[in-house]
Amino acid sequence: MRFKQSAIPDILLVEPDVYHDDRGWFMEAFSEPRFHEALKALGLSVPASFVQDNYTRSKKGALRGLHYQVSPYSQGKLVQVLNGEGYAVAVDLRPDSNTYGKWVAEHLSAGNQKMLWIPEGFAHGFLSLVEDTLLVFKTTHTYSLEHERCLRWDDPVLGIDWPATDRVIVSEKDARAPLFRDLDAHELTYIHSDVVHHDFQVIGDLRGSLIPLEIGMNIPFEVRRAYYIYGTKEGVSRGFHAHKRLHQMAVCVAGKCRMVLDDGTTRQETWLDAPNKGLLISNLIWREMHDFSEDCVLLVLASAHYDESDYIRDYQVFQQEALRAQR
Repeated sequence: MRFKQSAIPDILLVEPDVYHDDRGWFMEAFSEPRFHEALKALGLSVPASFVQDNYTRSKKGALRGLHYQVSPYSQGKLVQVLNGEGYAVAVDLRPDSNTYGKWVAEHLSAGNQKMLWIPEGFAHGFLSLVEDTLLVFKTTHTYSLEHERCLRWDDPVLGIDWPATDRVIVSEKDARAPLFRDLDAHELTYIHSDVVHHDFQVIGDLRGSLIPLEIGMNIPFEVRRAYYIYGTKEGVSRGFHAHKRLHQMAVCVAGKCRMVLDDGTTRQETWLDAPNKGLLISNLIWREMHDFSEDCVLLVLASAHYDESDYIRDYQVFQQEALRAQR
């Protein structure tokens, strides 16, 4: 399997190895360990695991896009054509990127068996070039109607060079999509900050107690990382940062600690001192942890893998970003 960076280095063209003999051919379509190793070797971020596969069958000239989802449901996509031929496009919608508003494209077909990796932060479009084109794409997050967005496929500012075809078939929704100039750059990066206190249901009997933490129930995001803090020395405080996109649920499963939470205008304090108490902390919340008890075990569930670029560690920078996002 070979990986080739495009004009936008985060977008990769993936060429699988195909083995032919007199029976036909064999191809390893995807291997997560090899995919992650290749991204690391190129100095690129490793995404969350794929959680959903989508298939579309299209007529010649059918154009779908440009589609994307905003945080916290942003999707990375691995795109492949299983039958027919098409033109896949990715547009950079990361406001802090030096290729913001630029695009790359690749011809994908059942014949060349190539795939296109499009990470979070990009809009994706696809034009079917022949009848009965079957497109499949893996996504790193599930579909969310509330977070779905669309960008005009023929926006003159973007200037995408779509291949010529007899006619272009576009849905009414895609035809009415906003232009690039009308996009909300803050929405592309952030959502409104918030802190929510949770009292988890305790299930118990004479043997003891149990507290279930369930995605879609009392955990309102897909957990992609979990860690716990313990053995904190007396007088030590932790945190002192915010996240641009990350959402977290914090629970003291043992002991206690004092949480200080700040949305840029209001500062609040609360104790996590029981295993049935949880704090849902969204992005753009400054957090500090103080007064850890000797037996404290602080469990944190996170919506994404560790990414240093997602941290805001300077309080003044955080305040500026938080206030801008709240306008």
